[in-house]
Amino acid sequence: MTDTRRRVKVYTLNEDRQWDDRGTGHVSSCYVERLKGMSLLVRAESDGSLLLESKINPNTAYQKQQEDEKFLTDLFAQLTDEATDEEKRQELVNFLKEFCAFSQTLQPQNRDAFFKTLSNMGILPALEVILGMDDAQVRSAATDIFSYLVEYNPSMVREFVMQEAQQNDDVSRRSPEMSVTSGDILLINLIIEHMICDTDPELGGAVLLMGLLRTLVDPENMLATANKTEKTEFLGFFYKHCMHVLTAPLLANTTEDKPSKDDFQTAQLLALILELLTFCVEHHTYHIKNYIINKDILRRVLVLMASKHAFLALCALRFKRKIIGLKDEFYNRYIMKSFLFEPVVKAFLNNGSRYNLMNSAIIEMFEFIRVEDIKSLTTHVIENYWKALEDVDYVQTFKGLKLRFEQQRERQDNPKLDSMRSILRNHRYRRDARTLEDEEEMWFNTDEDDMEDGEAVVPPSDKTKNDEDIMDPISKFMERKKLKESEEKEVLLKTNLSGRQSPSFKLSFSSGTKSNLTSQSSASNLPGSPGSPGSPGSPGSPGSVSKSTSQMAAITTKGGLVGLVDYPDDDEEDDEDEDKEETLPLSKKAKLESS
Repeated sequence: MTDTRRRVKVYTLNEDRQWDDRGTGHVSSCYVERLKGMSLLVRAESDGSLLLESKINPNTAYQKQQEDEKFLTDLFAQLTDEATDEEKRQELVNFLKEFCAFSQTLQPQNRDAFFKTLSNMGILPALEVILGMDDAQVRSAATDIFSYLVEYNPSMVREFVMQEAQQNDDVSRRSPEMSVTSGDILLINLIIEHMICDTDPELGGAVLLMGLLRTLVDPENMLATANKTEKTEFLGFFYKHCMHVLTAPLLANTTEDKPSKDDFQTAQLLALILELLTFCVEHHTYHIKNYIINKDILRRVLVLMASKHAFLALCALRFKRKIIGLKDEFYNRYIMKSFLFEPVVKAFLNNGSRYNLMNSAIIEMFEFIRVEDIKSLTTHVIENYWKALEDVDYVQTFKGLKLRFEQQRERQDNPKLDSMRSILRNHRYRRDARTLEDEEEMWFNTDEDDMEDGEAVVPPSDKTKNDEDIMDPISKFMERKKLKESEEKEVLLKTNLSGRQSPSFKLSFSSGTKSNLTSQSSASNLPGSPGSPGSPGSPGSPGSVSKSTSQMAAITTKGGLVGLVDYPDDDEEDDEDEDKEETLPLSKKAKLESS
């Protein structure tokens, strides 16, 4: 036996075609011997009495109740009928709410069929009528039903409101006197008005409705097909018919330099509106930009920086920070033209030296401008507000902005220096692959004997540069380098004369094919060689040392004659190793060096 118990409400249709409430109970299905088959049972949750018992047949209305068009038609007709008793309407709305809540337990396929049936039967027009009624409990239940529909399929709701707007536009063209009120009866505008007029001190209903509006205007869940784009169509509709309703409380409260009403509930409502507008700035690039600039929305929003409620002032600041974060020059020009940094600077100065969230948020915004090097805003801030900010020294943000500004001025005054830096930077990091190939080929084709020590091969492409643009600072750099090298040579010469010996290095090539080992003794007989009389390294000569600090052996191989060099080291261990090498026989030493 299967027992799938769910909580349901049972209604029966009386002779007058009215629905009678039988009570709430738990539904289950089991085999009933008396009915000879699987049956649907509903027992009251209060006393367990049997409210309903019916055998399940293929055509049973209980099994496919969502497909009963007659049932839904009668339900929506009674809901929208003005003659329906208020208590009865409230019961019907609550039943429809529980009916939608029950659908959440269905499988996805059945749930899709359920909501499609509700939509075809006209649930959205019915909700529009119910939301316009005065009964707060009925409107609250209708809002919950609307939330089920939006969460299930926001595209279905968007399609309905756009069709509704199109019908209203057609009516307005036929009857111009009705055009004034045609936009006020849109379902989505009713939702916005209920959000604005929420009487709850905590605005619980307004928060729910704002979340539904955010879902409806979110481009991430909008469909795009080959024939039409839902995002373009719906956002065009929303900014034409609904945005003015959403921003009406904001515009009404910011006509002066400070908010007209600054009570807690109004501040909460304006914070919700700003949160939705900030979302639009982030996701609706084109439509919201035109609306903000044409309606001067940012200037109105920044009036709220003077609110006594810190959370509302921070919402206004976050709205502007989101705009600056886009780094859009259209927005930047609008900000500079209207001097919209002034309310922010005033709020920063009024905050004083208090280390709080407002202080950190304002500094972070200016730091973003400095790090991202937004040149237009940097220039605007320094030229207009530097005197007010120059004494702020506990952070380096504003001094960094001033430095950015001065660097920009320097580049503007000396464009050749800026172009030279660009050329050098491109030469260092962006060398053409073909140029590299030409240089390699030239190096391999060049005779080593033709190149003197220290001579560099300059590719022909580099010689065609404009020498007048880059040689002046480079020549100064080379002069300083040569002066430094000459000073280093003088120091090195004085060091050699004082008794320290520099390492000897000799590299030569010959075409001999015969291996030959030239001993150190033969080399020492050469004039000026280490160990010869009069050489600096020989015993008894001026500046001689007790240990040999450099040795040289020449090995002739098939490839030619190669000089091997021992470099001096000041460590005692290396000196001991050299002493051991000198005590070895010359033949063994040569073999070790050749290996």
